[in-house]
Amino acid sequence: MENIFLVLISSALVNNIVVGHVIGTDPALVSTQRRDVAYGISLIMLVLLPITTFIASATTQFILIPLQLQYLQTFVFVMLIITVIYCLRAWPTPIFKYRTEIFLPLSGVNATVLGTVLLNQQQSHHLFSSFIFGLGTAIGFTLMLALLTAINTRLEMADIPASFKGVSITLITLGLISMAFLGFSGLVK
Repeated sequence: MENIFLVLISSALVNNIVVGHVIGTDPALVSTQRRDVAYGISLIMLVLLPITTFIASATTQFILIPLQLQYLQTFVFVMLIITVIYCLRAWPTPIFKYRTEIFLPLSGVNATVLGTVLLNQQQSHHLFSSFIFGLGTAIGFTLMLALLTAINTRLEMADIPASFKGVSITLITLGLISMAFLGFSGLVK
């Protein structure tokens, strides 16, 4: 139980996908301008990341490793992500509201999902730990989107020099947040 909690905290705070790894930076920069976009992407990631990491880990442990097909891992993961997204779109009951369904296809080409699955395989988690790793990564991604969106809405009302408006101030903010997240590095060893 303690190991599961450490995986969750580690993936959400210590090794955050946006500030610890540069994998989740692109959607974080794009979606922080509008609150509804950040909400939609966060909700989709909270569902998509745990499912894909669990299925990818199961596929690796039960299919790729026994058949010695590890060299096809990235291709299989991309196909799994596309399949999971297609299944979520075709689900008979509405999991998401209508507005968030727009972001579901875009999350398939998102490097955050593939990066999370590859990081999970690199750390060689077991099945349940893979699900927790995906959930923790999604929580960390959601936390970063919420922080960046709140900061950007406050910065819109601030008096910022013209050369720093837009993406420049967002990158500076992201750098300051990443330095703040370095304080969590001693939390999990």
